[in-house]
This record gives sequence, C-alpha cells and structure tokens, in this order.
Amino acid sequence: MSQRPLTVRVATWLLWLLIAGGLVVSVLVVVFRSDLDAVWSPISAGDSTVQPTDFVPVILVLYVVIAVTMMVMITLFHGRHLWAQHGLAVIALGILLGALGMMRTESPMMVRLAAVAAGVVAAVAVVFLWHPETTRYIRGARARDADS
Repeated sequence: MSQRPLTVRVATWLLWLLIAGGLVVSVLVVVFRSDLDAVWSPISAGDSTVQPTDFVPVILVLYVVIAVTMMVMITLFHGRHLWAQHGLAVIALGILLGALGMMRTESPMMVRLAAVAAGVVAAVAVVFLWHPETTRYIRGARARDADS
C-alpha cells in the first residue's frame, strides 16, 4: 500500500482538530449558557406564552452526531472512498458557514473567537480535502481496483 500524501495527512489532522474544537465550543456553550440565552433566544413579548427553547441539549446532540459522522468518514477517507472525501468537505463547509453565522450574533467574545478559529481550520481543511494530490491519491485506488 502506498504512503498517504502530505495533503491527506494534513487534511486528516485538520479534521481531527475540528472535532476537538467542536468539543471545546460545546463546553463554552454550556459555560456561557446565560449569556447566549440572552442573544439566541427570541425576545419575549409582554403576554406571550411561548417559552424559549433550551438550546444546550440541541448543541450537544448536534456535536455528537457530527463528530461521530466525521470519525466514520475519516476512516472511510483513509480507505480511499471518494464520497467520504466529498462528504468531509461538505461538513467542513457547513462548519465554515456556521462560523460565519456566529459572527453576526452578539455572542460572548470567547465563543466568537472559537467560531473564527473553527472557520479558519474548516476553510483550510476544505482546501486540503479538495487538493488535486488528495483526489489523485483517492482515485488511484479506484483505477488500481479496476485493473485487478
């Protein structure tokens, strides 16, 4: 089996960094729950009976689902599955989009800085995931399998 190119190793490292960073952001959301509640909850009208949703369980479940999906897809990416490469890139683009959306809120500075860091790491991960050398490595397995 040929050695993985540097672009694949860097992309993998960045994806694991996104998973770890997501855990940090999830903890920050729990810690800054009251500050974020003021920003993310709808403004209550005088006699409204609508109760704001507690967003912490949603954030935690979302993190677990995305992290586990990324872990499985990283394994498949190492197995040279082209769809896993594209799936990881789409997840990273989603993280980038979420980070950009976070910049439009008045969240605590620590949460916004974490979002900026996640956005930068996600953007760089997409570059390495869709790098021609990475794609050539992934497609090389398909061409080799077709010849067998």
